[in-house]
Amino acid sequence: MVAFDMDGTLLDPHHQLSERTIAAVKMIARKGIIVLLATARMASAVKNHLEKLETPGLIVAHNGALVKDVKTDQIYHHQTIPKDVVAALLNLLAGQETIIHFNCDDHIYLTTPNPYSDHYSQELQIALQYISSLEQLEETPTSILVIDTKDVLEQLLTQVSAQLQGKVDCILVPWQGNIWRMQFLPPNTSKGKGVLQVAKHLGIEPEAIISFGDNYNDIEMIQNVGLGIAMGNAVPELKQVADFVTLSNREDGVALALEALFGV
Repeated sequence: MVAFDMDGTLLDPHHQLSERTIAAVKMIARKGIIVLLATARMASAVKNHLEKLETPGLIVAHNGALVKDVKTDQIYHHQTIPKDVVAALLNLLAGQETIIHFNCDDHIYLTTPNPYSDHYSQELQIALQYISSLEQLEETPTSILVIDTKDVLEQLLTQVSAQLQGKVDCILVPWQGNIWRMQFLPPNTSKGKGVLQVAKHLGIEPEAIISFGDNYNDIEMIQNVGLGIAMGNAVPELKQVADFVTLSNREDGVALALEALFGV
């Protein structure tokens, strides 16, 4: 099995699949290799790319909180953030101008229009749904995304670690300049665990997995498989734990590695 992160890895800087990458992924699929997309995205933001790759619909979404077959709608694993943790997070964020997205499986809920959320929805090609109050939403979110400067999010991370240790997981990643994104997840959740869950379901040993990634949330996925490959544009911490570093996503680094490993 080959597991691919999407943004910054499988997708180019414009969040699209290049023709060379599509051809390389189809090539390994024809050889009987399972293709798995593992992403922080929600399922609806993956379907369009799956159709272009012509692969099965099994995906790891929400950084591991959801494992789903988007073609059959069968759910293999799904965790949500407990209501008391959601309330505590909203309390910590009260009075701040931090942008908050409630990601409920395939829907993004937020209260206030803003250019960063608009840009995010364009990147993922999904719609935003505005509601008057996140506190009144009955559905518990699969993940919560907050957008702000790195300094603000690091302060929030310190508060969350002190007050909610063990009750929620979170991932902090760069986005646009000094604007970063932090995704809160159900406890004991990660993209790497999601990939291994899929492998176990399919009877595939971790040693028979190749993983590609570029960011902090890909570290576990890169470390715990047979072959971990970092993109040329990856963060330094990921390159340090990877077995190999390929070219960047701007240079078709995924396709280059697949062609070298499996032949054109």
